[in-house]
Amino acid sequence: MRSLLVLPLLLALACTDPFAEAQKQDTIEAYEKFLAESPNSQYRLQGQIRLEELYLQKARTDATLEAYDVYLQKFPEGQLVDKAREERREFLFNWADREDTPEGWNKYLSEYPTGDKKKQQEARKRLRMAESKDLIALGPVEMEQVNLAENPDGPLDGWGFYVEVTNKGDKPIEYLNLRIRYLDEAGKELDNRDWPAVSPTPPQGLPQREEFYQPIKPGETRTWEWTSGDLPGGWAKKASVSAIDIRWVEK
Repeated sequence: MRSLLVLPLLLALACTDPFAEAQKQDTIEAYEKFLAESPNSQYRLQGQIRLEELYLQKARTDATLEAYDVYLQKFPEGQLVDKAREERREFLFNWADREDTPEGWNKYLSEYPTGDKKKQQEARKRLRMAESKDLIALGPVEMEQVNLAENPDGPLDGWGFYVEVTNKGDKPIEYLNLRIRYLDEAGKELDNRDWPAVSPTPPQGLPQREEFYQPIKPGETRTWEWTSGDLPGGWAKKASVSAIDIRWVEK
C-alpha cells in the first residue's frame, strides 16, 4: 500500500521540476525561464547548453545576420561559437552573392578582411564587377543541343549556351568573365561554371579564335558561347548568366 502512495508523489514532483518542464517545452523561453528561476539547479549546465543550441537553430531557421549576431552576443565563448562564426561568414558571402551590389560586397570585405583567401579574391573581383555593372548589357540566354565535337553529322551529345554581350562603357573591355548557373524547375541553382567572353590569355590553356583575344570596343556587341555535356541531375533546361569579373583597357 505504501508503494502505491509514493508513486503519485513522485509523479507530482516530476511535474513541478523546472528542468523537466523546460525539457518538455524545449523552447528558448522555457530554458531562459528555468535558468532565471533555478540558479542553483544541478541541471543548470545542461540547460545552458540546450539554450545555446536553440539560439543557433533559430539563427539557421531565421536565416538573417541579426539572428546570428544575437547568438554571438549571448554566447561569445559558447561551445558552438566557432561553427556559428563560420556559418555567419558563409551566410554573409551568400547574401552578397545574391544582392551582387557594391554595398553587399563591401560589407563582406569590411567585416571579414582576412581569412578565407579564395573568398576574399572572389569578393574583390565581384565588387569590381558590381561597380561596373551598368556599363555592360547581357542579352537573354539562348540554348540548343549541339555536337560537342562540332561535327554536323554527329550526335547531339551536349548543349550550347549563347549570350549577347554589349560594352556600354567608354573604354574597351580587356577581360570579362561570365558565370552560367544551371537551374532546376523551381529556378534553384544546381551548379555553375565560369568562362570569359574576352581574355588576353586562353582560359585553361585552350586555344581560342582570334576574336576572343581582342578587347570588346565601346558600343560593340559580342556573343559569349559555352558548350557542355556535363550537366547536373535535375537540370530543367533552364540557365542564367551573369558577369562576375571585369578589367578595362587603361590608356
